[in-house]
Amino acid sequence: MDESGDLGFNQEKINSHCFIITFLLVETEKEVENIMKNVYKRMAGKKIKRKDYFHSNKELKTSVKRALDLASRRDIKAFSIVLFKENLPWKDKKNPHLLYNKLVGILLQQCEKRGYINSKEPVYFIASRKETKKELNTQFITFIEQSVSDLIDIQVKIMPAWTSRWLELVDAISFALYQKYEKQDLELYAVIKNKILLEKNFE
Repeated sequence: MDESGDLGFNQEKINSHCFIITFLLVETEKEVENIMKNVYKRMAGKKIKRKDYFHSNKELKTSVKRALDLASRRDIKAFSIVLFKENLPWKDKKNPHLLYNKLVGILLQQCEKRGYINSKEPVYFIASRKETKKELNTQFITFIEQSVSDLIDIQVKIMPAWTSRWLELVDAISFALYQKYEKQDLELYAVIKNKILLEKNFE
């Protein structure tokens, strides 16, 4: 899981108009490892170091497009929930951490409801670590596990982005969705849209 945009509502600062959470569903890590190894191999002069990872908004568009193109031909599935912040009631703006957790929970429930997640098999859910406060990370894990406990056998883990190729690839997909909704730029989205099975607007 990864996200694009921000949950800022300060009119005195530059904030995004939308906020997007994206899930990537894969059966094995090897599928994603092969994609990202290929991408790194083609990036001239790129050295893979610890804590040196692929972050789509800092990479050349050609590299991001290559990651998406390779992913579009593999056995993966992607799902997203899109929040247009100008439509959000004030009560939901007061606690961005709770709103974030709520969005993730809704998307998980929708994936299960539509049959994209097999409720009879364990789901290992990896989220990119954004918060440094242990308390907020613990609240996130507890909220998500409880919100779908009757639907999915889920284990939630929060990891730094540089430790997982899964997180690098879902970052690229989320970035493509962000370009579509925030910038009205469909170039990257067009490459991966065949693998995005759900784009839900938050209401």
